[in-house]
Amino acid sequence: MQKLDNVKVIFIDIDGTLTNRKKEVTTYTSEIIKKVVEKGIKVIICSGRGNQYVEDKSRIANASSHIISSNGAQIYNYYTKEILYKSVINKEVLKEAIEFINKKQGGYILNCTNIRYSNKNLNRKMNKNDKVINSIDEVEDEVYQLVMEASSYNQMSEMIEYVKNNEYLQILNCSHSYLKGKKDESHYYIDVNNTGVSKGNAIKKYLELFNIKKEDSVCFGDHINDVSMFEVCGIKVAMGNANDDLKEQADYVTLTNEEDGVAKFLEMHVL
Repeated sequence: MQKLDNVKVIFIDIDGTLTNRKKEVTTYTSEIIKKVVEKGIKVIICSGRGNQYVEDKSRIANASSHIISSNGAQIYNYYTKEILYKSVINKEVLKEAIEFINKKQGGYILNCTNIRYSNKNLNRKMNKNDKVINSIDEVEDEVYQLVMEASSYNQMSEMIEYVKNNEYLQILNCSHSYLKGKKDESHYYIDVNNTGVSKGNAIKKYLELFNIKKEDSVCFGDHINDVSMFEVCGIKVAMGNANDDLKEQADYVTLTNEEDGVAKFLEMHVL
């Protein structure tokens, strides 16, 4: 049993990694993470999700108060309400993208620090504190991420082509059903951020801010948008349910998210 004695910080993805298929953080996982934090190790939840969702999961998991959200567009301390790093989408760029989405009768979500905005075409259920808008002029907050939603495969393809032809924007995550070529689904999405944004770049910034060496960091992931994490962390752990490409890049492969893979690894190698 190899112990990782010099670990200073641990970065953990949410979906397919920290949480099970029910989107839950198990009691066992939260108890193990609490012990890791009490040992003086920072545990940072790092996700493509919006800031509020990531904060909620971080609190449930007993993780540290620093979080990385919107695929690395924001580093936030939810105890002090301090934004440590941000990459805000230009409002004119955003306005043009939203006009395109509305023209295609698609849906969208705008991820901000304390709120999410959406239009009326959104398929998914929004949170009670989210705001439905008719125009970008109603948005009063800085936007870190645009989530484009389509109700058909062809509609999603058109949105992807739009982003690929936009020099200011990039796609950092895409729905599994689209990647697998499933053309009979009724819900597809892409996460869109500024060019240059990634979980990996946010982690690099975090390590610089807190003077932590790369070799003293660990990351856990399962999906395509976790590749950049693996490129900048010292110890790379893929989930048992991760795709094969990520597993090939990993130093360790732990159990699946259904088997508390993160907690089992931490208990064995860190505590």
